[in-house]
Amino acid sequence: MFKKLNDFDEEHPYLGVLIAAVVGSVIGILIEYVVNGDFVKSGFYGVLFFNAGWLLYARRRVKKKRSS
Repeated sequence: MFKKLNDFDEEHPYLGVLIAAVVGSVIGILIEYVVNGDFVKSGFYGVLFFNAGWLLYARRRVKKKRSS
């Protein structure tokens, strides 16, 4: 299973980042709603910043892979 995830990440690095972001956001929103009973919209800024960083990291990995 781990090998399949690694292969998927190698073939589709950007999609892997976006899937992780969506799953993490859904889990975080559900936990926030269960614990506090509300939804904090300002939490999306942190998610956007975090995802931008990971997308840049994935882009760098793709460039290094192509050059070697």
